[in-house]
Amino acid sequence: GAAARGGALNPATKLKASARRAQRMAEYEDIKRQGLIDAAVLGVGGAALAFANSGAAAATGFLLGAAAGVFYLVLLHRDVDRVGYDGGTPLDTFNPLRIVRLLAPLGLMAMLGLQTASTFEGGFDQWLAGVHWVPGPNFVGFVDRPTVYAALVGYVLVPLAMQVRGIVGALPEAKDVIQAIPGSFGVAAKMTKEAQQKEALKQAATLKPVRKAKALPVFIVSGPRGTGKSTLIQRLKEADPRFREPDWVVTRDIEQGPGAGSGRRIVVSEGDYKALKKTKSLAVSYRPYGEEGEQVDFGLPAASVIATVKEAGVCLLDVDPPTARQLLEYRWDRALEALAPGEDVELAFVCVWVSVNSIDTVVERNRAQLQMNGTGAAAGAEADDALEKQLASIRRQATADMEWALTSGRFDFTIVNEDVDAASAELQKDAQYCFDENL
Repeated sequence: GAAARGGALNPATKLKASARRAQRMAEYEDIKRQGLIDAAVLGVGGAALAFANSGAAAATGFLLGAAAGVFYLVLLHRDVDRVGYDGGTPLDTFNPLRIVRLLAPLGLMAMLGLQTASTFEGGFDQWLAGVHWVPGPNFVGFVDRPTVYAALVGYVLVPLAMQVRGIVGALPEAKDVIQAIPGSFGVAAKMTKEAQQKEALKQAATLKPVRKAKALPVFIVSGPRGTGKSTLIQRLKEADPRFREPDWVVTRDIEQGPGAGSGRRIVVSEGDYKALKKTKSLAVSYRPYGEEGEQVDFGLPAASVIATVKEAGVCLLDVDPPTARQLLEYRWDRALEALAPGEDVELAFVCVWVSVNSIDTVVERNRAQLQMNGTGAAAGAEADDALEKQLASIRRQATADMEWALTSGRFDFTIVNEDVDAASAELQKDAQYCFDENL
């Protein structure tokens, strides 16, 4: 068969990607902060100009417009912050924040009307009597025109300033053009740039090197049932004794638990198991059925994983996709605080996905395995029907598992196990990243 195909993401590359994400988030926070500063400057400066040119009413209108623009901007920031957390986007039709943003101009007009009514020389009743409908201009007497125009200018300038700043930031040439302008404006731009450079150098000089925590490597190998990952893992353990599986705990002796490899099973009392579960000391917990149909508690203590890393070098986990998902979602930081107090350590996961060339191949391998084990071996329509139902369940589970593996972004390597020798060599090569200094 064809050789195994591996798709690798070097842990050093993962580190760089995390740094880039952190940098982009810092830039985004800076954009938000700068946008609010620009809004404040525009509001005060614009109101002063409006007062000088058109009087107090226009200045008040400009301030109210700028305030409405800031309100719109804050809602937009909150909407963007939620992207990726609840499945929505700022452009969704029924997004509540989007609806409120679109109603901001109406709120602005209402504020202008209240401001005009409260300051009207003849009082509120006279102002209300002067409000009437005229086709074309609509409501006449509600707000005077200079106030409306100033408010609309203030409202539009706030988000516009953010976009102009974004364009200037994206085009360094624009900054150079501004600095080339003769007179005080160009000089001010140059002075601002020099001050920013000095501040950046000053901050860089005061930064202290970040001490990296010691990595405790955990090597997770997962994939759909029937892809041959357990065979590959057995070869890895034989080739490198630093890779060791942790001890699992059970309330009754069973040969194999759900989704677990060949790690040792330690029988504990039901009371001890409940205590482990209550204190959230189990990274994984199941209740499968034993050989006689009774339910058995089966779990992986976090302490077992950490102890295995410290004793052997790497904790090796041969698990099915649902178990891998539980392991990756477990709060290991809390476990380390309790089990390794005062130690500057962190778990570093290296994850490998083992698959075959198609879902059909997964199903056929499981068919052969089930028939070999006696399931479906008996003749007859009922036996065939039972086998097909079991294979249909395996197909659905394998499809869901593969979708999760593709979309989760948690797997660093992919091995297509079409040739056992080639796939085994690929797994052993991938396993060496557990000892990479950039892990």
